[in-house]
Amino acid sequence: MKLRSIAGLAFAFAVAAPVGMALDSGGANAATTVQTCVKLAGSATISPGLTTVPHNVTITAHGTLTSCTPSKATGGGGTITATIHQTGASCQKLASGGTFAGSSTTKWKNGKSSPGTFKGTTTSKAPTTATISGKINSGLFAGKLISGHIQFKPGSGNCSPSAPIKSLTFTSNYGGTNHPFTVHS
Repeated sequence: MKLRSIAGLAFAFAVAAPVGMALDSGGANAATTVQTCVKLAGSATISPGLTTVPHNVTITAHGTLTSCTPSKATGGGGTITATIHQTGASCQKLASGGTFAGSSTTKWKNGKSSPGTFKGTTTSKAPTTATISGKINSGLFAGKLISGHIQFKPGSGNCSPSAPIKSLTFTSNYGGTNHPFTVHS
């Protein structure tokens, strides 16, 4: 089985950041951007690992947000952690695309934090890219929305019971383009 078959996991790592890309560029319903971070990058662990046999997994992601503006609000960057619990997860199920949900916390360089919840979507046509949306529930930017995109690369393993996929890396800088993450209304 190809490693890209775990594509649905991308969501877990993008969602980790309570910061996302504002999608509306104008008009009466335009989103108001309150914080933009140029890049999100990090890694995640999948426990006990992803195989072709459906079972429950916990995904824990850690990432770094850089070049955040206005820097006065956050100190210019931060770190994120996210957790997703999935039932009946398998390489085949995740490769077919779908939705997922989890919780995350961003700890900003200035000591403030932004706990939130998120959901993500992947498709079978772009299994290593996730679209993320969510909301910051408390702390800095409470009540604001998040959205964005990430791409991931699986670690070693081939989805077999003897060689499960247990890790991956992710970034918002892919396809020759940065996909900034932004907090917005």
